[in-house]
Amino acid sequence: MLWRRMWRKVEEKKKGSSQNECRNRCVTAAGRRPRRPRRHTLPHFIGGLSASLSPDPPDRFHRVRTFMLSAILTIESDVLVVVLLVWCCAFENVSLVQVANASKAPEKLTQVGTLRVWEVAALQRISQGCSPELLHLRSYRHFHVLCRTQPAIAVAAYEGIQDAMAACREHMRFQPWDCSQVSTVLHEPPILRLGTRETAYLWAMSSAGAAWGVSTACAQGWLAECGCNGRDDAKENWEWGGCSYGVQFGIVTSRKLLTRSTSSRSPLRKLEKHNLKAGRLAVKKTLISSCKCHGVSGSCDQKTCWKKTADLASIAKHITNKMYKAKRLVDGNAHAKNAELVFVEDSPDPCVTTRTTNRVCNWRNETSSIGDCALLCCGHAFKVSHELISYQCDCQFVWCCHLKCNTCLRHRWVSTCT
Repeated sequence: MLWRRMWRKVEEKKKGSSQNECRNRCVTAAGRRPRRPRRHTLPHFIGGLSASLSPDPPDRFHRVRTFMLSAILTIESDVLVVVLLVWCCAFENVSLVQVANASKAPEKLTQVGTLRVWEVAALQRISQGCSPELLHLRSYRHFHVLCRTQPAIAVAAYEGIQDAMAACREHMRFQPWDCSQVSTVLHEPPILRLGTRETAYLWAMSSAGAAWGVSTACAQGWLAECGCNGRDDAKENWEWGGCSYGVQFGIVTSRKLLTRSTSSRSPLRKLEKHNLKAGRLAVKKTLISSCKCHGVSGSCDQKTCWKKTADLASIAKHITNKMYKAKRLVDGNAHAKNAELVFVEDSPDPCVTTRTTNRVCNWRNETSSIGDCALLCCGHAFKVSHELISYQCDCQFVWCCHLKCNTCLRHRWVSTCT
């Protein structure tokens, strides 16, 4: 059987380990440096699971699970490890976050209930720690320090910045400047050396993205450092929920990570600091209230309410509107409101700075000039291609329990700049 073969493999592994220890002792006695044992990343993550999850093994399922967990220690495939881990946890309804809590990971992760597939992927990215790309960020000292001390927070902020740049490309896809040449502000692209509207927009989006990413990770229970707001003065039949989605923690983290020293007298550094603050305020301005009613038969005798961040698309839309209304500072000592985006110089010609090849445009849009091919292609030629898209349609529920759908075809014409 499968578990017998795995158990035999575990025994062989133990035997080989004892032989290595003997060899190391002999080598040490001979004056040579002993060979270091091979380290495993995932086994360290799930070490000690058997004793942590169920101290009292009453049935055969625990013994089988123990065999499987022992077999994981000898397997190098990450995919197979995850499959075996889910299979083992199914015996006693153990969630994957309880597995993470029982491990020796540097961050204590807490989450009620079993995680969904996309949550497992996000949790895996956060629990893996900072990539070499983040570890070598010298321009942002706080990012570098946080990667060494609290990597989960740094990764959550970085993921939020990446999502913000994706939202930037989505909102600007039909504009002459479309964020396509900027992956993240942490790499200091050349556009950040300017004081234009687009630069202000990038700083605000990055700041808001970092705050949103950390707040979202707090809401999922992946960051143990997140705190809760105190109880406000409650009205009659109204009760404050306590935790407000880790919003304040995300905003403070974004400020610490992205705000650099202002000792430099460069006006660009002052613009950078102002627009970063405007991005954090955009997260506050777009907060939404969520309430849950408590009472007999669904009556709302008492409500529990809390604040949470809006989705990133709503935050990006808010900042985009701020960009169109950005204030130009003629005098270096001029002041603007904290929520306003500011700039000091005109934007360069997008036809010179932006690559137009293969950009999607609208050539049949007669009611609006948004995405017009003549504008996006900078007067260059464009081509029109035909696409045939298949999708599921006319879905019906068949008892029991199957969803039957037909396959439909849709014709679409796509125009791209050449």
